[in-house]
Amino acid sequence: MRRLAEILLGCFMVGSLVASQSLRAPASSRPAVDQIVILAGRILDPESGNYSGPSAIIVRAGRIAEIKARAKFTRQPTDTVIDLSSLTVLPGLIDAHVHLGIGGPVRKNAEADLSAGFTTVVDLGSLTNRMLSIRDSINAGSIVGPRVLAAGRWIGRKNGVCEFNGLGIDGGTPAFRQRAAENAEGGADVIKVCLSGWPATSHANPDDVEIPDSTIAAVVDESHRRGKMVIAHALSRGSVAAALRNGVDGLAHSAFIDPALAAEMARRNVFMISTIVSLTSGDTSIVARDLVKSLVIAKDAKVRLVFGTDGGVLPHGKNADELEGLVRAGFTELEAIRMATTTAARALKLQDSIGSVRAGMSADLIAVEGDPLKNTSTLKTPKFVMLRGRAVQLIQ
Repeated sequence: MRRLAEILLGCFMVGSLVASQSLRAPASSRPAVDQIVILAGRILDPESGNYSGPSAIIVRAGRIAEIKARAKFTRQPTDTVIDLSSLTVLPGLIDAHVHLGIGGPVRKNAEADLSAGFTTVVDLGSLTNRMLSIRDSINAGSIVGPRVLAAGRWIGRKNGVCEFNGLGIDGGTPAFRQRAAENAEGGADVIKVCLSGWPATSHANPDDVEIPDSTIAAVVDESHRRGKMVIAHALSRGSVAAALRNGVDGLAHSAFIDPALAAEMARRNVFMISTIVSLTSGDTSIVARDLVKSLVIAKDAKVRLVFGTDGGVLPHGKNADELEGLVRAGFTELEAIRMATTTAARALKLQDSIGSVRAGMSADLIAVEGDPLKNTSTLKTPKFVMLRGRAVQLIQ
């Protein structure tokens, strides 16, 4: 069994990836570090699809300060050096659709996602706003896990797809607006609204929408007024059209769309989160085939496609299975990796901090064996993970 161990900064020896202090060591016991230098065998730039040569990534105060060719790097006596010269380094991956409260204890789920190389996740719905406090604890480092953005409570109608133990709203438009306001006031990063059923229902009833336009518009207006983007669970053709009409920013899942609807999504710059494995894995029905076909239609129309797994439905820690699912659906390895790095970062408006390896970015890095542009399965077993300049390691 693998276990997750935090390698406290300053505990590395040159070429060593062995932690010398426990995960719970107090901050006061951590040695002071002037700068961390990661010696990378090569660095993948997802934007261009190109590799650099052997490089030295210099990290200070949790950010990438500079990147030098390995031959031009001179080690200073106070440097902490991490030797990844046999590995490929790329940005920490982003999963834009998880549920940390589903599929096991939150702490275990967060740790599993991080150890899998996903340094940023978006929690798209929970039963209470307690998840917002848990998000704060994870982001502060009190709980081991990736950077978390969270939506707070699902917003959906009574007995609808997002009912979940009485969470559905039994009321009109003002009640939906109020839920959006309460989530935003509670500190939600994004707002999640539920507009359709699951694939079988959405395929059989393509025009179905669970809440009226006036209610969708109110949720979007309240959220945007408070500076929050809105992501909709909308799989039916009709619910996607309603989401577009009313200004939703993104879709939480792949959805049943035709070329005209895909073109409208692209025109409005509305993104779609994939979750293709959790929706179709093992299913060879016409429903699953049409959903995969719709995802390819979106790709061909240049819809902004973002990586997501519906983590908790797809087990936490198995996030990279979605990359293989995307390749099976007809995406190139580079297209799939972009969805989990640069494209996801832009969709979440975090492109100035995450999604690429360059000076000024948060030091969110992973390292893998082999060539992920030829085989995404190498991303399922990262050998090194760094979040905000703090190193994480998988130890046998």
